[in-house]
Amino acid sequence: MPLTASLAETVPTERLQGSTPVGTTNRSQFLLLQTLVVIVLCYQLLYSLHTLLSFNAQLFVALGLLLLVLALMLFPDHVWETNWFVGTLVLGDTAMTSFIIYLSGDAGSDLYLTYFLIIFLAASTQTLKQHIVLSVILSAGYGLVLYFGASETYVGLEGKLLRIPVLLIMATFYGASAEMVRKERRQKAGLIDHITALKQAEEERERLIRQLQDALANIKTLRGLLPICSLCKKIRDDKGYWNQIESYVRQHSSADFSHGICPECTTKLFPNYESASPKPTDEIPPA
Repeated sequence: MPLTASLAETVPTERLQGSTPVGTTNRSQFLLLQTLVVIVLCYQLLYSLHTLLSFNAQLFVALGLLLLVLALMLFPDHVWETNWFVGTLVLGDTAMTSFIIYLSGDAGSDLYLTYFLIIFLAASTQTLKQHIVLSVILSAGYGLVLYFGASETYVGLEGKLLRIPVLLIMATFYGASAEMVRKERRQKAGLIDHITALKQAEEERERLIRQLQDALANIKTLRGLLPICSLCKKIRDDKGYWNQIESYVRQHSSADFSHGICPECTTKLFPNYESASPKPTDEIPPA
């Protein structure tokens, strides 16, 4: 089987092993995370005590965020499978979250530091579970710093604690994005290994075919009816030429000849030799 045919039969089979298509899974996961991000950001913007916008402007921004989620729902599944779309979504959410945090009036250096530490964890961790655990620990530590660092009146503490769910949801979003990229890389690496194995198998098959062809070329057999002269015993070949029987057999087989004279021909050609040679007797020699 050719290599291209093997790939055409193998790759679709592997894709059909799962019950849910990859694009549908990515789309549903990211839409859910995007919805949570928008809800938390809207809550952060609308209920912040130190917002930089008027109430009407806040509603306008919140409405724009909701319309963004509705627009993302219109994209088909195959678009969600591409790296450029997910990368653009991650960059857009990073910029949007940073901008909303700034507009809410809670843009402290500690928040941005924790936020970008979560992004760094998403890029450096090996699994989604590991990233989530480390992000929860980081967010919990940041919450304790906010709690114990607040004044005795605890004015504005509730607004600051709203940063924690924002960080956790963004951590889940970044972790899911990084996990999808890692999964796609593993699939590509597995496909490359599979193609390499198929190429090696194809080369091995071709090598065996060449060996068999060489072996068959060295095996010569005589089959069918041979037109032979009844007088001189020459054999006619496929081209119509008459050849000595020895020459013909050598050309069409691996046999060779060792010439001699049979007893009948010896008698005809050398009658004196026959009479001079001792004949066997049935008498038993005397003891």
